[in-house]
Amino acid sequence: MDNTLHFQFKKMIKKFLTVNRKARYFQLGKATQKISNVWVVLHGYGMLSEFFIKKFKNLESNNTLIIAPEGLNMFYLDGKYQRVGASWITKEEREKDIEENIDYLNSLLEVIYNEVGHRNITFNVLGFSQGGATACRWIFKSDMIVKNLILWAGDIPKDTLTKENKIKWESINTHLVMGEKDNLINESIRAKFISLVSEYGLKYNLTVYDGDHRVYPDVLTKLAKTF
Repeated sequence: MDNTLHFQFKKMIKKFLTVNRKARYFQLGKATQKISNVWVVLHGYGMLSEFFIKKFKNLESNNTLIIAPEGLNMFYLDGKYQRVGASWITKEEREKDIEENIDYLNSLLEVIYNEVGHRNITFNVLGFSQGGATACRWIFKSDMIVKNLILWAGDIPKDTLTKENKIKWESINTHLVMGEKDNLINESIRAKFISLVSEYGLKYNLTVYDGDHRVYPDVLTKLAKTF
């Protein structure tokens, strides 16, 4: 008697379900009609907005609001299951994450307009590390008018360096900020990045600071004074 069990597997189908979920963000300052400047700051991989936003407290004023959205994907950073971080994107379902990030940030943009009570706002968008690519993609998928884009130890995704985006890129003051001791962005990576944006013809302001892979409030404050 043949006791071998034969299993027949049908083809597995990947499907998606759209659900409502809450997205967290943090804010410095009170949203009133006096607000004319808004900083939207996007954290890097494995960070939380609750702590990231504290680096920007020196920029808050009666007419300036600081908004720190948080990546939708959270995970434990260590084997002790204590430290938690967030991410904007991974290689798994990458395009879906990009789309959801843009939808989330555009929804947040409408919240900002509604709470401030007008749309006469100057936007400064800062993307740190992984947040840089998310910031770039969002800007080109929104109707937001950005005065300054600060890519701090971040990257510009190639899919935003298109012929169609050229006019909008030219309307934005782009600032590249890099640390001399950043172990994640060595001299070779930095050179390739500069070559990429230069080949595209992107005009930018370069700030190089004496430090590693983090946002330094004093460097940030000095840069902001040039805006």
